[in-house]
Amino acid sequence: MVNINLLPKEFIQQQKLRQYFKLAIFGTSIIVLITLIIYIQQLSIVNELNATILKLDEEIKKVQQTVDEVNRLKSVKSTLESRKQLVEQLYKNSLVYPKFMVDLLKVLDENVWITSMRTTFEYDENKFVSFIKVSLNCNSYDKIAIANFVSNIEKSGKFKDVRLGTINISYSDKYALHTFGIDMTYIVK
Repeated sequence: MVNINLLPKEFIQQQKLRQYFKLAIFGTSIIVLITLIIYIQQLSIVNELNATILKLDEEIKKVQQTVDEVNRLKSVKSTLESRKQLVEQLYKNSLVYPKFMVDLLKVLDENVWITSMRTTFEYDENKFVSFIKVSLNCNSYDKIAIANFVSNIEKSGKFKDVRLGTINISYSDKYALHTFGIDMTYIVK
């Protein structure tokens, strides 16, 4: 069998060209379709990520409000702590002087009277009074009363570093007035 083609060559070339063109359009369409599918998938992923970002931003805003509230409460707490420490310090230190006076009166001999007193406070690391340095000027009509006073101070256990100063005696009509100074440290417990 022999094939005889009666169609002109130009027509056959046009047919081949149309087939190539159809194949090129089909291939391009496939590529465009695949690219479009990939683009739609990427667009979907981007939209999901944007939605996630919005949700996270909302959660951050909610958490930020909580963080701000916690920071505000920490500030209030530190203010209250400092006020509490101040009140404790004032409370503890405010009772020091009355206790000191009670302890001093317990050791004071009835024949000795105080003419002047000077005190200096020493504080510990928490700003509480730990010691009171005391300097007294006293009078008495009796040397034995002075000795009893010094002995009572030393025996009490509330005072340390007791130093008796010079005893000056001045005579009046019936009495010999003994003037003396005494330095000591009161231990605050």
